Amino acid sequence: METFRSIIGHRRVTEYLRESIRTGRVSHAYILDGPKGIGKMLTARVFAAALLCREGGEEPCGKCISCRQMEGGNQPDVAYVTHEKTVITVGDIRTQLCNVVPVKPMAGPYRIFIVDEAEKMNEEAQNALLKTLEEPPSYAVIILLTANANALLPTIRSRAVSLPMLPVPEEELTEWLMAREQIPDYRARMLAIYSGGCPGVALSCARSEEFQAQRDEVVSMLKAVPTMREDRMAEFARGFAKDKESQETELGLILVWIRDLLLYKAVREKAPLMFSEESDSIRSQADSISYEALWTTQEELAHIRADRIVNVNMETAFWLFLLRWQERFAAGL
Repeated sequence: METFRSIIGHRRVTEYLRESIRTGRVSHAYILDGPKGIGKMLTARVFAAALLCREGGEEPCGKCISCRQMEGGNQPDVAYVTHEKTVITVGDIRTQLCNVVPVKPMAGPYRIFIVDEAEKMNEEAQNALLKTLEEPPSYAVIILLTANANALLPTIRSRAVSLPMLPVPEEELTEWLMAREQIPDYRARMLAIYSGGCPGVALSCARSEEFQAQRDEVVSMLKAVPTMREDRMAEFARGFAKDKESQETELGLILVWIRDLLLYKAVREKAPLMFSEESDSIRSQADSISYEALWTTQEELAHIRADRIVNVNMETAFWLFLLRWQERFAAGL
């Protein structure tokens, strides 16, 4: 069973939660704020398990009936608020949380509610939750998991303990992946960088054959950028626009490639490249383009990532991105 000790990174968060259990100063509401894959759900589950553990320690024992129920997903005093639509509606909050809060715990000292993607609550849902937070029963603990705490009403944030979950440092995440998945250091480091310090994302990619296939396809494209024909460029752009689910993965891999180019330009052969097996291509491209051009290319990539949210024509945007990047190679700028 997972414990606080097995959560990589987030020591400040886990120590705060352990201290609240140790002292008995458990809040009625917590906000775990961080990007997807950072470890919010795992942290919430471990905290819930520890609060309900029959042994009464700072860590779940993993042996008592409550811990076994928690691990099996059938702990009666832990509820997960779910939703079927793109937003969490007032109906979801009322039926799964507000109307259930008055029911006392079945066995443990707490009744715990975990709301994933809490930023998706619409205003009516948040107002309904707020009424519960204003006068919660003594046994209620509500844990809001969100990728954007600013999407929550200020009145909700003021009634909850906010715990930001920051990216795990590259070295720590690399060593964790190597030990856990038995993968070589260069691959673990690439995944640590690509994931932005999110263990869940890195772990998922390490185990995904689909990710490896996407990686190979993107690398093939990136190696060809300086001399790519326009029809081939247009073909890549169409594929990028069509497969929306893969766009973020592809953009992340391009970002790592640009990082390697910048790193090689800075320290040459000493550079710890993420795409180390493509060092010849990295070296050739880095020598053919300036720092300024790479920084500009990186900024344009960031714009494409942002434009995905506002439904810009991705085929045109990505085609222009590749075209401008190639022009910088041709000009040596």
